Amino acid sequence: MIFNLLNYITGTVTVRVRGAMPEKFINLCMMDKKSLLSINTQKGEFIVCMKLADFLSIRPLVRKSRNRIQVIGYSGLPFGIRKMKQRKMLIVGGAIFLILLNVLMSYIWFVDIIGVNSIPTYQIQSFLYENGLKPGRLKEEINAKNIEKQLLVSMSEIAWVSIRFTGTRAVVEIVEKTMSKEQDKAPAHIVAGKDGVITEVIALTGESIVKKGDTVKKGDVLIKGINNASNQLIRANGIIKARVWYEAYGETELQNIIYERTGKQEFGVALRVGAYEILLKKPIIHPEEQFEVEVMNKKVSWWRNSDITVESIISTYYEVNAKRNELTLEEAREVGKRKALAEVQSLIPETAQVLTRTVDILKIPETNLVRVKVSVETAEDIGQFLTIYE
Repeated sequence: MIFNLLNYITGTVTVRVRGAMPEKFINLCMMDKKSLLSINTQKGEFIVCMKLADFLSIRPLVRKSRNRIQVIGYSGLPFGIRKMKQRKMLIVGGAIFLILLNVLMSYIWFVDIIGVNSIPTYQIQSFLYENGLKPGRLKEEINAKNIEKQLLVSMSEIAWVSIRFTGTRAVVEIVEKTMSKEQDKAPAHIVAGKDGVITEVIALTGESIVKKGDTVKKGDVLIKGINNASNQLIRANGIIKARVWYEAYGETELQNIIYERTGKQEFGVALRVGAYEILLKKPIIHPEEQFEVEVMNKKVSWWRNSDITVESIISTYYEVNAKRNELTLEEAREVGKRKALAEVQSLIPETAQVLTRTVDILKIPETNLVRVKVSVETAEDIGQFLTIYE
């Protein structure tokens, strides 16, 4: 290891020895105590690797042996330094680039706000900009802890805030307070939110006008917001449970075309500055090929105090092959059933109790289509408040 390192520092040269007696050149080098690092034969010729210092003094030995030598390779630090001297502008340019990169990395160019739901993002962004956290500012000029404290004091809706720097990006993470809603005390009726058959009525306040077994439609009044003793308007309260029915359908083709990605993909890159769009990379798309396209947009704030919005648009084109897919009747029914169940489940509230579930295969004139109907019966509270306006 140390030997190889020393050779790299001093430099090595590999030469090809040609002539009637190349062995004589090798013998003369050894007699003159030249350091031959490796000797190989190739079609009657010798390939010799030696130290750079020895190579510079072998001319008399070459003449004496009546051979010719040809340099076929060299390596080591001296040759690297020589190349660097020949490419001064490249080295200077690289050094300038590194300096500029280091300078640019010391600035904030992007401000990301995450964790906000009810608070408008622009409101937080305006506060941050006013307090110095904005694109174009030096990181060392930004007092992140102070901005965090001021943000907590200024906005009561925020429970916790953290500002951290990641490269040229400032990430502002916010946790909002869970604000308790004020109870509405305005006079109101309880009306049916859905069609159904009443199974239970408990009127806590107000006058119940339906009973168990009644069929109601959406919007019907179930409990009136009236105090019978004083005939005054009040806010009705109670529990109204009913049986409710849901239906959903799922369709599946017995034969269809599916598209599978081949693994080949192309990229298109564009930059939108304000109303102008600049194409940076055009994808190579052949007319006979089929592709699926996924587009990713990323908006960033550009430059220091500018309001110009820059948007990068990256389009990924995935090549696909069309393939005919055939299902058996049983497979198609199962797929249709899953679709219908997923659809009907999206309609049922989480608090509802499922009583029955039926699956029917419908007869339809289409020969390539299977249609499945799913019916679900639930028991749930269907009451909703309807404010009374005098």
